[in-house]
Amino acid sequence: MQSFYHVANLGSFSRASRILRQSRSTLTNHIYELESIYSIRLINRTTRSFSLSEEGEQLLDKCRELNYLLQSSNELLSNFSNNDAGGLCIKIPTVLDNKNFHTLLRKFKEKYPGVILKILVDNNVCDLVNEKVDVALHLGELQDSSYICRTITSFDTYVVASKSFWDKYDYPVHPNQLRDLPCVNYRHCKTGSKWSFIENGHVFLVDIGASHICDSDEMLMSFALDGSGITTLLDFTCSDLIAEGRLTPCLTNWTHKVKLQALFLKRENTPPRVRNFLDTLVDLAPLLKP
Repeated sequence: MQSFYHVANLGSFSRASRILRQSRSTLTNHIYELESIYSIRLINRTTRSFSLSEEGEQLLDKCRELNYLLQSSNELLSNFSNNDAGGLCIKIPTVLDNKNFHTLLRKFKEKYPGVILKILVDNNVCDLVNEKVDVALHLGELQDSSYICRTITSFDTYVVASKSFWDKYDYPVHPNQLRDLPCVNYRHCKTGSKWSFIENGHVFLVDIGASHICDSDEMLMSFALDGSGITTLLDFTCSDLIAEGRLTPCLTNWTHKVKLQALFLKRENTPPRVRNFLDTLVDLAPLLKP
């Protein structure tokens, strides 16, 4: 059909051959096949003359419409591939809903004003396809994922409690002793009622036993500050409280860093707005640190 359009529109097999970069014989075969499929003659031709049949004239009118749609579609796709604007859906864990991450988003919006952000705050690992999420931020290792993971930064972890708590309990010298101490656990903890520690480069889990449970980082800090128990916090949530002496860490030789990873579907043909956001995360990652 495309061969017919160019041959009929230009009135010449030779000129159509140059534009399409196909041989004249190939175009002749295309026209012949099209005529054979529908048992009609589209072009009346001899070695010296060329004219469209009535059917050919009508088909050319339709092909002009088709060619316009093809050109418009090509321009649309080209704009998509070169355009850094459009909607961008991001999913973040609740702990990142803080002023540092807000500042990062503000700087991204200033640099790419054409991007419309949709931000979901949720601690559950999402289905990027069904939830139509472009980038999901995840803390810690992700098991058995088909997504592409790009490490953004890493955070130190602390096991902390208040001074009033330590006035009543002895500092643990080994993580196993946590089972005998009141703890406050994060409901979305990837390891359930077990906390992870590291020894000689190897991660191991410690069962903290029965504990208070909540799904808010603010509440974890509140429970720790009021002396309810020991909890684990990321550095950017508690470093100021530690510096002020309101929280005191323990087991510092056993704790390890936690990765912040960006999950997205694939590296190939990633929209510019997604690539730009990933690059911004890496470039501005120091903003997330204490």
